[in-house]
This record gives sequence, structure tokens and C-alpha cells, in this order.
Amino acid sequence: MGSGDETDGNRGNGDEPDDGRADERSTVDTAGTLLGDITVDNLDQSAHTIDVIVEFDRTIEAWATEALEAGGGTTLERNWPSEPGQFRVTVRVDQSEPVEVTPADWNEPSCLNLFVRIDRDGALTVLSDTSSGPGSADDGSSDDTSA
Repeated sequence: MGSGDETDGNRGNGDEPDDGRADERSTVDTAGTLLGDITVDNLDQSAHTIDVIVEFDRTIEAWATEALEAGGGTTLERNWPSEPGQFRVTVRVDQSEPVEVTPADWNEPSCLNLFVRIDRDGALTVLSDTSSGPGSADDGSSDDTSA
């Protein structure tokens, strides 16, 4: 028996065929978002230290601290789940106030790659790419994730 929270208004009225997939259709979009790559760049003329914390289901999966030289950057090693889920990424520069982002900030895409940028004034900006990188249609990987 369902919870009654999800309905299309027609369920159970006998007008639609029961193909056994009704529950599957109602949960297709609830799996979450795949977190792809996180790239950090320092465009400032000064070196900075950046912390990036990745949480899935309120559990810290990765915490990276990167010392970035002026003009430097890196892509973080992917130490977080490779399956879609609910996550939060928190970033901060030089022990300043943290900035938190979730897939909801970008309308819950199926895949989200993040670009963490320290601009020329030392300010932090988090940008996204939902159309390329791991998990997107053009990443060149197959759907087979077995090793």
C-alpha cells in the first residue's frame, strides 16, 4: 500500500491499465544527482587554502584541503559515491565562512560537476556544469560499472 503522498490524480480509478510499472514511474526522478568532478581554481595573485567537504545523506564522504598557489588549480580525487544520491558540498577559503551548495541550487540535475573558483579579489564562487564530465551523456563511459 502506498503512502498516498504521490499521485497523478487518476490512480486507482480503474481507467488506466495496470502494467505493473506505476510504482516505478513515480520514483524515477527521486534517486538524486550524480556528483561528478570538483575542480578548484585560484585566479588570485596570492596563495590560498581551500577546504572542500562532500556529504552524502548527512555523512562526510570526502574532506579535501588544498593549498593553491597563485594561478593554480586542481581537480579533486573522487572519494565520494559514484551513484546518484542526495548530497551537499561545503567549501571555504582560508578558514572563512563556508559556502554550501546542493543539487537543488541547480534544479536537481541528473549529473553535477562543480567548479570552485577563487577570483582575482580572493572571493569564492561555485559554478556548475550539468552537461559534461562524469555521468553526462558525453563522458564516454559505459553504463556498466562492474570492475
